[in-house]
Amino acid sequence: MRGIKTTGAGWEDAYDPVEFAEKHGLTLGQAKIILNSNGPSRHTCDMAAVAFRRALELKRPRPLPAKRRRNGGAEGP
Repeated sequence: MRGIKTTGAGWEDAYDPVEFAEKHGLTLGQAKIILNSNGPSRHTCDMAAVAFRRALELKRPRPLPAKRRRNGGAEGP
């Protein structure tokens, strides 16, 4: 990632991107973005991954519920 400093104080204990991706079921690219956006705090990155996964689930198309028939499903006029 360009322009983001990932060295210095706190980064020595930061997640490895591959480890983080596997832990949270993310792609390597997604993991790198979350890690670089949220800094070296493991707790903050874990919370960001949970929020990211929830956002992905909200964007996933859901099947439409089956329409209910009138009269409790009884056929007729």
